[in-house]
Order: sequence, then structure tokens, then C-alpha cells
Amino acid sequence: MLVEEKMKTNKFLVVVTEEDFLDLKVKNVNFLFPILGYSVGFLKTFPITEVKVPHAYLYINRILDHEGIESLKKDLLLINENIEGICFTDLGVIQVVKDLGLSLQLFYMQNHSTTNVESINYYLEYVDSVLVSTDITQEEIYTILDKVNKPLLVPYFSLVDAMYSRRRLLSNFEEEFELEKKCEEILHEPISGNDFRTIENEYGTVFYASKYVDYRSITHDNILYYYINPLGLDKDTLLKVLRGEDRSEKSTTGFLDVKTYYRLKEGEE
Repeated sequence: MLVEEKMKTNKFLVVVTEEDFLDLKVKNVNFLFPILGYSVGFLKTFPITEVKVPHAYLYINRILDHEGIESLKKDLLLINENIEGICFTDLGVIQVVKDLGLSLQLFYMQNHSTTNVESINYYLEYVDSVLVSTDITQEEIYTILDKVNKPLLVPYFSLVDAMYSRRRLLSNFEEEFELEKKCEEILHEPISGNDFRTIENEYGTVFYASKYVDYRSITHDNILYYYINPLGLDKDTLLKVLRGEDRSEKSTTGFLDVKTYYRLKEGEE
């Protein structure tokens, strides 16, 4: 399939990490807004009442305590008719939307727990779609897409969170070593030799892998949206990503061809 044809047929769900992304003139892009007070791992967030782009989605990816749930119930009553749905990681969001009687699409996006057909189909009993994990191979992704009960979200070109903690780990690190206080740092892990982009706010700390996962090779009829977290990219680069242009120097195919589990040989412990 030609790149131009692919852009016409694919539907992208793009996290708004830069406000000028909203100026992109691409018909098949839907925007996902990290919401102020309910999102972690993003430098830019949006008040829930200011999301007015047509067919927009709200990104609620922090772990919610009782106070957060009660606050969300009130704030969701303020959304406008442009909101298409909610992407979330805390399963409590499902009950909140149900209790409020809101007609919204629900997308479950807990990346590291959606690794097989059985668990994904279970989640799909309660939500409209699920984001496929980046922890599995291309073969496993295709098996899932063949067998699940509803179309799925599939990573396309994204920075992937390796870890999320409700603790303010970056602040603790800066205090321990008497460093300048920042909400973002590139931290080097000496044992693995990996760098992590680390972003903190009052709700916790997110560690991102240093390279973008490039899953643009995945094509399937059972894909609802291709998901893009372009954190760190500018608008021109994002447009190149949407066009399928090469960015190999800052990306990796991740686990597409590398299994994260192995069967022990007989006799091994």
C-alpha cells in the first residue's frame, strides 16, 4: 500500500503533547488530550472544559483515589458535545461513566496488561476498545487482532512508558543529590545502560523508554485507531511520522521480533 493511500485509510489517535498539533490539517487524525488533574507523564495538560476540538478524546491515565473519583464525577458533567470518549488506565472510570449515564466511547490503555486474547476480550466486555501492549511480538499482535471481539488500538509510533509510580521519584532524586528542581529529566540507568525520559507532577512520576517504538509495519482490518504518543516531537516531525517517513535514528521496533519470555529447556530451573 502506498503511503498516501495508507494515510487515507488509517485513523490515528494522537496525544496532544504540543498545542500547535491542533493546526495539523490531516482529516484522519483524532486528538487525545491529557487532562489537567487526571494525567501523568505529560508536560502539557488541558482543563477538561477547554477541550473543544470536534471528536476529541480525554486522556485520564493517573491512578485515581477516592478524592480523584469524586472530582472526576463532577468534572465529567462539564464536558461538551465534542467529546467522543475517554482513554483511561484506572478501571474505576468505567463505573464513573456508567453512574453518570454518559454516552462516551471507553478505551482501556493499560499497556503492560493487554498481552493476550483472553484478557483483552474480558476487558472488551466493558469497554469499546483496548490498546494492544508493546511487550509482545508482531506475531502475537496479529494473533490477537485475528481473535478479539472488537477492533483494537495499536501503537504506531510512540514513546512508551516503562514505569509509573504515584511517588514523586524525581523530586526525591533531586533532593537526595541536591540537584536543581525540574519536572523533567533524562536519567541514565547504569546497569542496563539505558536512558529514561522522566516526567513528574503532583500525581506521580512516569519513566519513558528513550526511543520511540515504531510499529508502522502493523496493518490489519481489525484496527480501530493507530495510537501515537509524540512526546518530544515537533509538529513537522509528527507530520512526517503520519506520512510514514523514516525516523530510524530515534526509534526501535521494540519487541516486535524479540520475545520477552522463554521456555526453559528440560532439566533447567
